[in-house]
Amino acid sequence: MAALQRDTTIFSRTPIALCIGLALTGALNQASAQQAATETEQNKAAIETITVTAQKRVQNVMDVPLAIDSITATDLEETSSVLLGDIADYTPGFKFSKEAVAQASAEIRGISSSNISTGGDPSVAIFYDDFYLPRAAQSVLFSDMQRIEILKGPQGTLFGKNAAAGVVNMIPNAPALDDEAFVKATLGDYALRRYELMGNRALSDNFALRLNLMSNQRDAYVDNVNPDYQGEELGSVNHRSARLAALWQITEATKLQLSYDWDDVDQGYAPGIGISPYSYSMNPADRRIENDVVDGHEWRDMTAFSLKLYHDFNEQWSGKLISSKRQWQVSGRDDADGTADKTRYLDTINFEDSDIFYNELQLNYQHGNINYVGGVTYSKEKVYQKTSLNILADTIARLTTDNLNQQLIGALQQNGIPDEMIGQLGLPADHIWQPTDWASMLSVMAMVDPSVAGLLQMLGAEPFSPELVAAIGATGDLTYDAIGSGLGVAEIFGPSNAGKMWSEDIINTGDFTSYGIYSDLDIQLNDNWGFTAGLRYSRDEKDFSWEITERPFAAPLPGITEFLFPLMPQLNASDSWSKLTGRAVARYNVNQNNMLYLSYSTGYKSGGYDSLDPRSAITPFEPEEVANIELGYKADLWQSLRVQLVAYQMDLTNRQRSVSSKEPDAGVAIPIVINGDQDIRGGELVLDWQATQTLKLGLITEYRKTESKWQPFYNADGDLVTDVEKSSAADSYTLAADWAPEYTLANGQFKLHVDYVYEENTRADDPDLLDIAYSIPGYFADQKSLNARLSWATTDAQWQLAVWGKNLTDHDSIGGIGGFAAAALGTPVTSISAPRTVGVDIRYQF
Repeated sequence: MAALQRDTTIFSRTPIALCIGLALTGALNQASAQQAATETEQNKAAIETITVTAQKRVQNVMDVPLAIDSITATDLEETSSVLLGDIADYTPGFKFSKEAVAQASAEIRGISSSNISTGGDPSVAIFYDDFYLPRAAQSVLFSDMQRIEILKGPQGTLFGKNAAAGVVNMIPNAPALDDEAFVKATLGDYALRRYELMGNRALSDNFALRLNLMSNQRDAYVDNVNPDYQGEELGSVNHRSARLAALWQITEATKLQLSYDWDDVDQGYAPGIGISPYSYSMNPADRRIENDVVDGHEWRDMTAFSLKLYHDFNEQWSGKLISSKRQWQVSGRDDADGTADKTRYLDTINFEDSDIFYNELQLNYQHGNINYVGGVTYSKEKVYQKTSLNILADTIARLTTDNLNQQLIGALQQNGIPDEMIGQLGLPADHIWQPTDWASMLSVMAMVDPSVAGLLQMLGAEPFSPELVAAIGATGDLTYDAIGSGLGVAEIFGPSNAGKMWSEDIINTGDFTSYGIYSDLDIQLNDNWGFTAGLRYSRDEKDFSWEITERPFAAPLPGITEFLFPLMPQLNASDSWSKLTGRAVARYNVNQNNMLYLSYSTGYKSGGYDSLDPRSAITPFEPEEVANIELGYKADLWQSLRVQLVAYQMDLTNRQRSVSSKEPDAGVAIPIVINGDQDIRGGELVLDWQATQTLKLGLITEYRKTESKWQPFYNADGDLVTDVEKSSAADSYTLAADWAPEYTLANGQFKLHVDYVYEENTRADDPDLLDIAYSIPGYFADQKSLNARLSWATTDAQWQLAVWGKNLTDHDSIGGIGGFAAAALGTPVTSISAPRTVGVDIRYQF
């Protein structure tokens, strides 16, 4: 995309990409010859140079033999992006959760994190200012951001574990020895209010401070019509951040940077949009829900202290030492059933209190045609997670009704009673607390159980009679207590318990230690050929525990001690994993503006434990390993066309994937981790064309085909899935245009940015696709988004005004279907993309 300076590489099997790719490849030698004759300073429409540190060296992005997307500060401004989920729209092959902050996850080339378990690790490593960010800390505001680099494919050599699919590197602006400041306000519909302030002050010729503040608030895109709801507005946004950094230039060769980061989220949880007959609507595009979650919220309180020490030993050798302590508390409570039906109520709470101590010592050597970087890393992470599943007694009674239905109908069928007659007997019943339904069940029980027949006689009522219905209503819990006691089923209890909350908690603790040592050597053999090789040894040690505590609801009903999870005292587990990963890259420079490269790289994600499945103490999930072969071409042609082309094949062993699973006799479906193998082949193409001095055009496109084979598992409906071999293909592209006419108004110039984003929908290939998906309007529709921004800035860049619009065609993209209650209660939930939004930006540079 033109404005987004993308730095992946090309080869796509979409028709346009394939034609362009073949044409460029076939004409490579001809283009090289023509360039030699036309590379003059007279061409004013040249593509700008972009600097990256993807290889822990400062380099021109076009000299780096990797597939990289580099998103600059200008790109972030033009696209009104403030979170990783925003830039995912403009980076095919990269995805990031849009709504959730504390439980967000990243995906590169179709590989994503397994689930929210603290016992596992993400497949995409995310760094902020060189420091690794664990799970719940990954979604941070882009306040005063210099650029964001997205490295695709395994990056195990330089970035270590959890870089199996790739790396996201967020690089904020560092303090500078000069004075600058700006304030910015963004206002839009849905009560969008975003304010940003930055000030950099040089207090002396060797000491500077830099402060930035940001506040981002917005109302929800979905209307909760439940008048009794109490809690933060579901889907609302309230995210604030601050960063204070100090730079001390101790000597010409030594500098020290200290920083403090503060991040606060206090908002409504992303709404679970119900798509069942019991929800407000089965069409998510209505954007109206009726959720009743108690105290729905998402909050995070996060702080970090960091130190970065740089030293140049001589002209060849330099070093860097970094150290950071980051800590956070997170809580999220969401509506898992998407309804206001008390008999189907289910919510989950995820609470986490964790910290990480991250350190890296790095050495760099550069002399002539040799460039070396090496170092050691050490991190210590401590985690505490409490996962709560909360249901009402009304819900337990409904689930008990379902169990009784199965038993009674099964018994009648075994005795040759036809289904039509079973229906006439009032089965299946809807809910045992409805006197009519309970009367039908008691009547059927009385047919085979004399004790139940005796209970009916005591009530003075005949089976299937109106008198029995009236007697049940008049006697309250009597019949329920009698049957529950007689059958030994404590889950049969009366309606006096309505509204009582039943909570089940799984408490996890973890102590994780990670070590790494790496070396990476780059040699320019001659004017044309260069070679890079690197190795890294990683070791991960994990101590983890599970504890399932007594339910508060069990006190008045002591017979109920197990419903969703069995009670369990603390269970401890320990294990370690290690891996040697590396890369080898050969590159050929046709000339200074044309490069071909071939690389082989490996990546690794440590094994771990499933926080919701204590059985993983015995069988931890296996480490995820990736091997990637990549062929790429990068070129700046005629000083106006930038081309990046890559074709790759990734082989994944023991890929960790989260699925919703309901095993036999389980209360509800829960997310578990399964392993599988995948073969991913694809291509990426990036074109940036400075068509004229005022017009810039861009294209990014990706094609990906995935072959998967998963281990068998129980799906959310409780069915054993053995058809686990799947094939899927995905296509996406982004088109962009930037026009900066030479026309001036009031000593200022205009700039128009337009982009169109398309992504193919591949949900039909999901291994755990629910049948209800076929009844949801737009569930299999492709994602499409048209966005634009018109800005005016004074020639001295002091003032800037802009109007913008996102998703101008108001296209709805439906999220995935799932939820803990999908199978057990028949209440799946989904999500929906943001509607058309518009707003204005006002910025003043001091």
